Amino acid sequence: MPDIVTIDRLGHQGDGTASLGEKQIFVPFTLEGEKVLLSGLPGRGNHREVAEIVEPSPDRISPICPHFGDCGGCQLQHFSHEPYLAWKRALLVSELEREGMDVDVAGPVSFPAASRRRAVLTAIHTSGGTQLGFQERGSHEVIDIETCPVMTGELQAALPAVRSLAGAFVPPTAKGKPGSVRVTMLSCDNGIDIAFAHGGKVTARDLKTAARHPASKHFLRISLNGEVLHARQRPILTAGIARVSPPPEAFAQAVAGAEQAMADLVCEHLSPCKRTADLFAGFGTFALRLAQNSMVDAYEFDAPALAALDRAWRETGGALKTITHERRDLFRRPVMASELKKIDGAVFDPPRAGAEAQARELAMSKVRKVAAVSCNPQTLARDLRILIEGGYKLVSVTTIDQFAFTPHLETVALLER
Repeated sequence: MPDIVTIDRLGHQGDGTASLGEKQIFVPFTLEGEKVLLSGLPGRGNHREVAEIVEPSPDRISPICPHFGDCGGCQLQHFSHEPYLAWKRALLVSELEREGMDVDVAGPVSFPAASRRRAVLTAIHTSGGTQLGFQERGSHEVIDIETCPVMTGELQAALPAVRSLAGAFVPPTAKGKPGSVRVTMLSCDNGIDIAFAHGGKVTARDLKTAARHPASKHFLRISLNGEVLHARQRPILTAGIARVSPPPEAFAQAVAGAEQAMADLVCEHLSPCKRTADLFAGFGTFALRLAQNSMVDAYEFDAPALAALDRAWRETGGALKTITHERRDLFRRPVMASELKKIDGAVFDPPRAGAEAQARELAMSKVRKVAAVSCNPQTLARDLRILIEGGYKLVSVTTIDQFAFTPHLETVALLER
């Protein structure tokens, strides 16, 4: 007899949870309160697939993408906007409560669907030609895409050219395993930067391909494995009054509006400070804006990112206050409290692992104002607890829905002593 279950809630990854006998199962593409008929096919671990939505939720809507359900990129296009935002906000609230914090959480601030200016795809060769797309849900197969409604219009329009050029860089099959190339697209102020990466070496043939391929004219710069093969112009992103040229494959905020919203919160909070520290600075998303009002000490492990930051600062011709920079692994060697004696404001924006070691040093410092930026509610809650125990109080917490239709959430938390 087919199994019919009622979805209890949505889990942290966006799958519905339900009880099947004494077992908890996860059912993708379902919503709280729905009755669903489960497929008889075996799932992965405790995951099951849906055969039919027997009683749909009033919050269910039609997905906007023809690849929804197959592509592993968007999990929640079936969820209407306001309830989706409320669920996403609750992800952070639950983590803060777990750490003993009962605070008001604003947002999420959201943006139009077609706002993603940065996308990472995969290209492979098949008997039918070059496939370009995202990984299939639950597998390593590539879903070939013709459109992606979360990308900016500029990136979507470039997909045919990307597919054509990517095909020239896919390595041959080796030991029975098809070759593939990772493709990073970044829509900049003046056009599209494209970076390819695979496990092989850069050859003279690659240089010729980048220079002569008909599709190359569509891109500002073409790189392979971090090496620039061909460039018509430097790609440019604006950060306040500065113009920064990011290194190939550099981390950049995926939505320009989200970056500006985060920067506005950080800069306003730290505006009274005379000297600030930008921890995990990247290529200067915050540092270049903060330097309009204060001296900045920037710390970052990625050397090309720091070089881009320094160049952007110098090219402002003295319009910004001094930015010093240091290459430093803040996970292994955080900036110590004793080194922060002259700092009265700080911002940190770490990877998903958070900034535990750095938060402990800040907690022992006399830095007056701190802005904590995070893409992971769990590690943010932990880091905030460390700061609060060190004598800080939370001023505000704002969530930002940079990655629409996914469980990923950006947060800016502002603290002061």
